[in-house]
Amino acid sequence: MPNYMMVLEYDGTAYHGFQKQPGLPTIQGALEGALSRVAGMESPLYAAGRTDAGVHARGQVVSFHGRLKIPCARLAQALNALLPPDIAVKECAEVDDGFNARRSALAREYAYHVQCGGQPSPFDRRYVFRCRGGLDVEAMREALGAAVGVHDFAAFCRREEGKSTVRDVYEAELEAVGEKLRIRVKANAFAWMMMRMLCGALLEVGRGKWTPDRFRDILESGESSHGAQTLPPHGLFLERVYYP
Repeated sequence: MPNYMMVLEYDGTAYHGFQKQPGLPTIQGALEGALSRVAGMESPLYAAGRTDAGVHARGQVVSFHGRLKIPCARLAQALNALLPPDIAVKECAEVDDGFNARRSALAREYAYHVQCGGQPSPFDRRYVFRCRGGLDVEAMREALGAAVGVHDFAAFCRREEGKSTVRDVYEAELEAVGEKLRIRVKANAFAWMMMRMLCGALLEVGRGKWTPDRFRDILESGESSHGAQTLPPHGLFLERVYYP
């Protein structure tokens, strides 16, 4: 049975996350509904990252086994005609039988967007978290550097029974453009809520409530009762998934 891979982008505002849930609008539900018109699916739809409610994607990757009713070269165009305007298929390809969007991934890259100070723009309200007051960007950069490497991120994630919270962070950087910050992290995988809690802790550093050393100590302690805010989902994007 042929195996297909697709790259998606979507505005997650109106959806209860990627994963299909009975009676609720989800990215997977919308995509499978469109696929049922142009393909016979013989496997579940696998996603590289099961983004939470309200989280966006610029480079989500999904895969499935099935048979297309149209040529693969026309699949993206056909699906985009059937999908709602806040979901788009960027590319499609037939791939090796062993490829799985989730299990084959080497790394995922997420970015969180923050505006500190200045006048808010109505065009940013769905995609940027507004932080009132200035932030110490250099202190935030120093703290973020402590996250690189293999760590147990139990302090900065929601724990799931039976699942490890150890992750390997390959890259982490904070980019500042005017009053906007982009916190970008590339890791082998992300624990549940890890990016939103990690960025909330960075804001504690930026506001002067924590030092970079305190951030590092909390990360190493694994203690989740530190009181830092879990940032809302609308500032978070799945940017890219990396494969061999």
